Amino acid sequence: MKKLKDLRNFHQELNSVYHDLEMDFPFPNDFYQAFLSGENEMYQKSITEVKTFHEDWIQTIESFFPSLNKIIKDPKSGLRYEQEVVAIEKAKKTNSDSVRHLAANTHLIKEMRGGDVIPKRILTTQAEIEYAIYENRFIKTLVDRLFDFVNRRHNLVKKNVDSFNKKHFDLRSKFQIQDSQVDMHVNFQVKEDLADEKINKMNNELLARIHNLLKLINGLKLTPFIQDLKNATPVKPPIMQTSILLKNIDYKNCYTLWLYLDKYHTLDFDLDVKEQNLSFDRFYTKNVYQLALQTFTTVYANQKALEDHYQYLDIQEYQKRSPRILKKRMEELVESDPSMDVEDVAINQYYLEQQKKQFKKSLDQNIEESSSFEVALKRALRETIEISNALYKSYFELEDAMDEDFIFKLLVKEDKEEELLKLKEKLRVSRIIREVKEVDYNNSIRLEKRLMKDIDQLDKEFIKENKRKIKEDAKRAGIEEKIKLERQNLKKNQQELSKYLKFVSDTKQTLTSEHQAITQKINETRKQIKAEEKRLLDEEKKKVQLIYNQELKKIRDKQKAERKRMEEKLKKQRKLEEERLKKQKEKIIKQSEERLKKQREKLAHETFKKIEQAINEEENK
Repeated sequence: MKKLKDLRNFHQELNSVYHDLEMDFPFPNDFYQAFLSGENEMYQKSITEVKTFHEDWIQTIESFFPSLNKIIKDPKSGLRYEQEVVAIEKAKKTNSDSVRHLAANTHLIKEMRGGDVIPKRILTTQAEIEYAIYENRFIKTLVDRLFDFVNRRHNLVKKNVDSFNKKHFDLRSKFQIQDSQVDMHVNFQVKEDLADEKINKMNNELLARIHNLLKLINGLKLTPFIQDLKNATPVKPPIMQTSILLKNIDYKNCYTLWLYLDKYHTLDFDLDVKEQNLSFDRFYTKNVYQLALQTFTTVYANQKALEDHYQYLDIQEYQKRSPRILKKRMEELVESDPSMDVEDVAINQYYLEQQKKQFKKSLDQNIEESSSFEVALKRALRETIEISNALYKSYFELEDAMDEDFIFKLLVKEDKEEELLKLKEKLRVSRIIREVKEVDYNNSIRLEKRLMKDIDQLDKEFIKENKRKIKEDAKRAGIEEKIKLERQNLKKNQQELSKYLKFVSDTKQTLTSEHQAITQKINETRKQIKAEEKRLLDEEKKKVQLIYNQELKKIRDKQKAERKRMEEKLKKQRKLEEERLKKQKEKIIKQSEERLKKQREKLAHETFKKIEQAINEEENK
């Protein structure tokens, strides 16, 4: 690896430079003496983390898809009645509401003819299929929740799919150099991806599976059924237990899926951690000392050099108060599980069901101990309210009047201003709690009024239903009287029925013979059409084959011409290369001859010079 090689070369050069500086200057030795005389701690670790995500939740969600698909393909529906006043010419159908509306709005009457009333405009009622019923809005909200549920996990797994190895170096030192106390802390971490093919393959397969599940849910969101409910009001917990949600198996499965999404708000995974303490050799230890030297020199020298500049900077002054001692419970100091919270864990359907079970248990217990249901219900409600009140007091530290800690605080002198601020804050919290309870009280009053109104409405409908039942009983008595008369004329009716059945039988035989003749003609026509189709298909195949052969010939001719052109071009290039090579060769030979010539001349000159020198030496002797 080229970068790693460059790093090692740079490290060697840096060590060489440090060695030269330590030899040239006395300060490094003075620093090392002060540094090693202090308190020094250093360690380095290698930590390997391998995450294996659980995938049982994917299989659980996939098991509910048949019910979701079945509902989306064939959803339940209701009827929506829309009433509109239209011109009498446009009215197709009228009912009793039309008559009552016309009687209440006489200005819509055009004229009276004898005993007949002719209106100008009249109320009509149109019945339309309504898919935005509560159960379908529940399915639409469930699909949206399911998409968000899976999308959160997809993003989380995508960020944590790779395993990694982390190397951690830590240096802490306290020492004195001249008149300065130095407290140094160097913390260094390197995180690298771990090439564990097996684990990475498993996590990538899981990621692909989640991605496929996300595509399936997105496909549900794009269906016409969900698109039609795009602007419908989503449902909110608590979910109403309608007859469809309780009795229809597919809607019931979807309700179970809703509870599962409420319950499964974490993403569990197995975490395998391998920790290894790494040692220091003498060269590494020396480099650590040099790191401390460089850190101290860089910071301290720059601060001393900029002292004149620092005196013009703004100074911020503040008063530091002593800390307030709090009492903490042990569970607040314990770390949570390594599973990741993915969804909001506020009150949802699952927790609501658990609270309902607890409330039912409390109510049943109070019923056994109380004289009446009303007394038992009041006790159970008081217990539930006391839980929330205790929560407020514990969280906001609202003391009771005779609390021992509160009385003790009155005996101890504290900062009046701080105590006043605390009391004001507690007063504000108490006011907010009271306002929330007032809103809840007003909601209870509105609920009572609405229930009384519903009772009154149901009472009116019950009276109306009784009147209708009386009319139906009278109608049923008339029908029974009619049946009695028909029984008396049974023989005559049977003769008429026999004649009618004979007529029906003759008509049926005629229709059967005509049907057989028409079927035979249809079969003959079908055979003729098939023969004609086969003939036309054979002709089209021949035409296509001919066109294909022509196109193939054109392509081959074009390829042949292209090949010929490329060969000619290649020949020209080879010729040019040969000429260029020849010129280059001649040039090189010429340059070589010139260099040889110069060398010969130089050697001859030097030889001649040596001979002259030798002659001169002989003459001097």
